[in-house]
Amino acid sequence: MTLTVDDVAAWQPEQLTAAADHAKAAYEGIDRIVGKALTDTQALTDTNAWSGVAGAAARTRMDTEKSRASAVGAALTALETAYRTQVGALSACKDKVVRLRTTYLDEPPVGFEVAADGLVTAAARIQRLRDNAGDTDVTTLVLAEEAAAAQRTLDLRLALKAAEDAATAARTAVATANTAVEQAFAALGDPKLGVPAQGSDTSTTPAAAPVAGTPPAQERPSYAMSGSGGGSGSSGYSGGSGYSGTSGSLGGQSSSAPTGPLPTGDVAKWIEDAKKILIEMGYKPEEIDERAIAMIIQHESGGNPYAENRWDSNWLAGHPSKGIMQTIDSTFNAYKAPGHDDIWNPVDNIVAAVRYSIDRYGSLSNVPGVAAVNQGGAYQGY
Repeated sequence: MTLTVDDVAAWQPEQLTAAADHAKAAYEGIDRIVGKALTDTQALTDTNAWSGVAGAAARTRMDTEKSRASAVGAALTALETAYRTQVGALSACKDKVVRLRTTYLDEPPVGFEVAADGLVTAAARIQRLRDNAGDTDVTTLVLAEEAAAAQRTLDLRLALKAAEDAATAARTAVATANTAVEQAFAALGDPKLGVPAQGSDTSTTPAAAPVAGTPPAQERPSYAMSGSGGGSGSSGYSGGSGYSGTSGSLGGQSSSAPTGPLPTGDVAKWIEDAKKILIEMGYKPEEIDERAIAMIIQHESGGNPYAENRWDSNWLAGHPSKGIMQTIDSTFNAYKAPGHDDIWNPVDNIVAAVRYSIDRYGSLSNVPGVAAVNQGGAYQGY
């Protein structure tokens, strides 16, 4: 880069301080969220609300999330440090360049001229000497002014070079720290725990269920769950995930899937209603794989239509995953069916998520998590 005096004068190093404050707020938020999740999970296991394979999976999940969150927190801390470290160097360089320019322009009796590239000239000063010289030979004085201008040019251009070096160092330091943050975020997602189910009672609280939240009372819809799918949990909804682990009316179990959960109860009804809407929109019945939808629901929300993920990169970016199939607002708005505008409505959420999945992956069976399970692997977030 080739910096000019005007470029450096326009610097706003204080914006790096604001960025550092944002990084600090982000990692402090992660610490609070993960800490609360760990406490809540431990409380559930201590009271035997979560026990057996499901309880063990929950504890393992939280240990995994703690480790991954720690990596993100460390990367954000390094990013904050990079921002704050560069503020001082950039501010000092800016102050020197601006101070030199101001001094040269205001130097009595007539200021020097200062160009954007740091060239300092003494044309006005020399002209003043000649205008007031009369018959006096001012050659020596003119040479002195030219020498003074040359020295000032050297000083200012050295200051510009120092500013350019500082800017390059700042860009490198921040880019390196930011890459580490991106890599840490990329490591987040649905842990591949591969915990096998051992009976229908353990599948009601899947290992990959995100932190469940409840929208404000004035926004929360009144979709009652019948409870036919399982027992009540402590996440603010009843009925569990709606999976019994046995065959049902919505399709056969794949021999390649380790558990092959089939929807029952409320979840089955919501999928059935969503399928009707999708068929009315022109989708073929065979495109709507109920077993795949049920699998995604099981792992993404545990069947909770009010689930809200409050710790991943989407949440940090201001658009958390919501609802029974964990869609973000922009995706939901892009793929929702006309007249089905409520992201917390499980049917509306399923419709939007299925349309997104088919559009992005070509079919529900190609959704990464579904494909992985069907091949004997662990579920992956989509």
